[in-house]
Amino acid sequence: MVMSKIITIAGQKGGTGKSVTAVNLATSLALLEKNTLLIDFDPQAFATQWCGIKELDYTSDITMVLTGRIPFKEAIVKTQVNYLDMMPAVFSLFQVALKLAKTPGNEKMLRLLLKDVESEYDYIIIDAPSSYGYLSICAMTAAQWLLVCMTVQQNCLEDFHCLLKMIKYIRKTHHVPLKIAGFLFNRCNFKKQIQEFLEDQNLLDIEQMIFDTFIPEDKNIKESIDLSHPLALHDIKSPAASAYLDFSKEMHFFLQ
Repeated sequence: MVMSKIITIAGQKGGTGKSVTAVNLATSLALLEKNTLLIDFDPQAFATQWCGIKELDYTSDITMVLTGRIPFKEAIVKTQVNYLDMMPAVFSLFQVALKLAKTPGNEKMLRLLLKDVESEYDYIIIDAPSSYGYLSICAMTAAQWLLVCMTVQQNCLEDFHCLLKMIKYIRKTHHVPLKIAGFLFNRCNFKKQIQEFLEDQNLLDIEQMIFDTFIPEDKNIKESIDLSHPLALHDIKSPAASAYLDFSKEMHFFLQ
């Protein structure tokens, strides 16, 4: 039985393109005819807002699953994109997380819940909050791989070291072999920008872990967000949509 490749999208600061990447990577994998589940695990619910399910009739979300009101499978929503399913979030996820965080061992809750569906998908993409709280730890503990979003506009050396400490904590505490798949640069137009950024941030040690594909600045991203649709449904020929499709192929090849 083939099991899912579970990838948590991480970004230690807002503005790194974490949720945009989660939505558009999941959509691009679906366009490659990979059965994909996108889980919104962020109370801000940006992935839910942007994934194109707003006009669909759904009444369940991840909070209902975490509180035991419905089984995991019953909260999954079929999207308008073939091969792409969605687990929505709402802001009350924040309140649920406060309660769950009080009980030791609950950090593994999402990992245990995914066992019911991981044989049904090629990829499970988790959009985690930009923080080091319960939800982020839970999302990382559920994953096999961590995809880290970065931009050349933000300093990140301290955030990077905090991320390494968090991975070490998860591996030691929960005995999870979490690995970093690599680093994806958003809002970047030239390879040279990445090289200059790494030198400036004293991060040349991670150069080999940076994906060849980067996501350029593109007005179509904001337009697609305003329309609450994945970029590929707005303009599949746009520079960023093409980059996300290239990235999904690179990610798929890397994980084989």
